[in-house]
Amino acid sequence: MAETGTGAPERAPSPRTAIQAIDRAIALLDGVAEGGPHGISLGDLAELTGLAPSTARTILSSLVAHGLVAQHGSGGRYLLGSRFFEINRRFVMHADLSSVAAPVLRDLWERTSETVHLAVLQGTRRVDLAVLVSPQLLRVDPTSAGHLDASASPLYKTAAGKVLFAGMSRSDRLAMLRTAAWRDDDAPDPDDLMTRMDAVEAAGYATNLEEEAVGVCGVAAPVRDQSGRTAAAVCLGYPAVRHTVDHASWLRAEVVAAAAQVSRLLGGTGTGAP
Repeated sequence: MAETGTGAPERAPSPRTAIQAIDRAIALLDGVAEGGPHGISLGDLAELTGLAPSTARTILSSLVAHGLVAQHGSGGRYLLGSRFFEINRRFVMHADLSSVAAPVLRDLWERTSETVHLAVLQGTRRVDLAVLVSPQLLRVDPTSAGHLDASASPLYKTAAGKVLFAGMSRSDRLAMLRTAAWRDDDAPDPDDLMTRMDAVEAAGYATNLEEEAVGVCGVAAPVRDQSGRTAAAVCLGYPAVRHTVDHASWLRAEVVAAAAQVSRLLGGTGTGAP
């Protein structure tokens, strides 16, 4: 968000449509949302939206009647109404991550013929919400990899884990390093690890070349939500015998593009650039 000469944040202009009343109502809803839990006054809303106070009051009255805005007392401050939270609850339910991502994951699986994962972070563990196992005879099959203890495997040992770990703040990463029940006889220096994770976050992807298990390689990219937070990782797993520079580069481009597509479906701004 840009800043004005006074240092105050400048709101991005709202799009204008052929229906002025809707444009004004959306502008007022944005203003009420910016007011936060303490609400915002009519005067501040009018100034923020550029509407006359009488016009703003009329539109707000309709929004209050529909439950989209609430007002505390006669002439009181405006807040988002309970209907907004019900709409948000339905959105979250409909936008279940694995359901939203399913068509993208399927396309990625069909294009690459490698194993596709959608992973999230639960505590200190990487957990797969969805796995599509490669149709090839020689493949990576995490659904039968019973020898791996997910709770004991450090996030920084796998491609998806690196993406999820890198998406956290440095302080959160360091706190996880101190508390996680990971087993690693060759644990990296924390400062060096933080630098490596910063590089992963900046690059927008991570790789794993037999770091967790012999013969297993992977490449992953972050799925980002509306706030830009890393919400999940899309990952391709493949046998080390198929690893070549060209194959790895192609898989990286495919997984980055797929993760960006899922991000956009969640309202994020995925770019798809490796």
